[in-house]
Amino acid sequence: MNPYDDVVDPSMVELDSHRSIFIGFKLDSGLRRQLESLGAAHKKYVSTEDSTFLRICRVEGKSYVGKLIHERLTIDRVEDIQRNIESILQQVCPDNRLPQTMEILPGPPEE
Repeated sequence: MNPYDDVVDPSMVELDSHRSIFIGFKLDSGLRRQLESLGAAHKKYVSTEDSTFLRICRVEGKSYVGKLIHERLTIDRVEDIQRNIESILQQVCPDNRLPQTMEILPGPPEE
């Protein structure tokens, strides 16, 4: 048993294990245009409503594309997700250079 499990310390930060995590790229104008003009065969890979593949989300008024993850992650899993996001985007937008920086952001509160 961990001796800190029963410690009640008001200064200790309580993490929210029920909040999803978003991993993705901020959309630049070129990538946004390509995603908006996807043909029917590729539209299923990017959605504003479904997290099966990639999801478009908003952060402080800016659009991002990536994965909304609803479970806890290890560092290895984050790297797998990064490769998966890059692979899907290269498949649906082969002519666009991907942004260099991928971000990890807190998702919306679980309902």
